Formats: sequence, structure tokens, C-alpha cells
Amino acid sequence: MRNLRSSVTVTIALAAVGAAWNAPAASADIGIQVYIDSGVIGTGYGTGCTYSVIGNGTDPDAMSFYDNGLRFAVTPGGKTTQVAQWTPTTPGTHEIRITQSFDSNTVVLTVGTGINAGSFCQAI
Repeated sequence: MRNLRSSVTVTIALAAVGAAWNAPAASADIGIQVYIDSGVIGTGYGTGCTYSVIGNGTDPDAMSFYDNGLRFAVTPGGKTTQVAQWTPTTPGTHEIRITQSFDSNTVVLTVGTGINAGSFCQAI
């Protein structure tokens, strides 16, 4: 029984090593987390409303912020968490991407019509 237990243990250990050896490499975009602070009344996001796009990186390098491939901000770096202001101008699907060194991450969201009343913004 002891030999059987030892054989099973060795087999499981070798299987685990093989699985780890053949596992895919981790994605490069796991280094940045993207958050968007809505700060509006209602649900969703609206044109003409301004949002804080927050990038949490793995190092203090500068970050570039993109909306559908067009850069809207670059932060100077110096901190691992960096913030840029984003005001969508068109309704529809928006891909917000943050890049830092060789890392990047993307969130996709839908923007509706916004009514900016100065002290607040209503997304409809």
C-alpha cells in the first residue's frame, strides 16, 4: 500500500510539473487595471460628461490613455496610480485603453447622450 501511495504521489507531482510547463504565458496586460469613475446622475456614460479614468500600474512610468485608438491624455509618471480626465464626444461603443511601458489594458463601454448641467451631468 505504501508503494502504491508513493507512486500516486509521484505521478501527481509529475502531472503538475507537466501542466505548469505547458501552461500559456501570462498576458502582458495584467499589469494595469482600468477604472472609470462615472460621477454622473443616471446610469452609464454620456457625451459631454467628464469622467476620471484611473490606471493602476505595476511601476511609476508614464501612462498613455486612448479612446478608440486616439490618445486623449499622457500622465507624467512618478506614481503607480494615475488619473486622466475623459469627455466622450460621440455616442456608441468606446474602447478605453491605457498603456504603460510594455503593459496595457482595455475596457469597452457604451456611451449615450449626456446632458451637462454644470454641477452635474445626466447620462440618458
